[in-house]
Amino acid sequence: SCSKDTTDPVDPITKDTTPYQLNTGDLPQPSIAEDNPLTIAGVGLGRRLFYDNILSLDQSMNCASCHQQEFAFSDTSRFSIGVEGEPGGRQSMAVVNMAWNSNEFFWDGRAHLLRDQVVKPIQDPLELNLAMDVLLERLQNDPEYPNLFIKAFGTSTITEDLLGLALEQFCNSISSGNSKYDQYLNGSTELTESEERGRELFFAEYNPGFPDISGADCAHCHSGINFEN
Repeated sequence: SCSKDTTDPVDPITKDTTPYQLNTGDLPQPSIAEDNPLTIAGVGLGRRLFYDNILSLDQSMNCASCHQQEFAFSDTSRFSIGVEGEPGGRQSMAVVNMAWNSNEFFWDGRAHLLRDQVVKPIQDPLELNLAMDVLLERLQNDPEYPNLFIKAFGTSTITEDLLGLALEQFCNSISSGNSKYDQYLNGSTELTESEERGRELFFAEYNPGFPDISGADCAHCHSGINFEN
């Protein structure tokens, strides 16, 4: 009992500011909020939260239940189904290239910042239906989350604001800059005959007087690098 202790001391957990390298492909560099830069620890925490059922009332669903990766982080249902089995008012939007979004969030733009948007479905009765204070208590009592918040934000005290920042970081990390259309634009591939016909229809204006050359006029609303309006 008097022998020297040979056990190595455990290093304290500290904030890790190692930057996360966003793969932008041929897209321009996005304008990431200066108060929430992407870090490996922050993006990793946000990803864990995104896929964790702890975010829902009965712990049966998570963000990815409706924002499914195989469907561009969106839903194939007309109205996404929430934790109580009830349909919501709209379909879950695709969470891709959010870092380049400059036109508010939700279908009606009611959330100004992505960090504002990501916490609302948790509390919506038709979605994950979990009170924020209950969720924060769950996360605070979890054996791992306080340490993950220290690494991401330098504190073990979990708040709604930090929860929003973590999810914002992960959503901003989901990028698509190497689709077949991106490859077509940079000249590394060609479109099929059907795809080229679709591209022409998409960008050409509607002209009822000349149906043979009339387009579908999609690009007036679906424009820019995100095809958004």
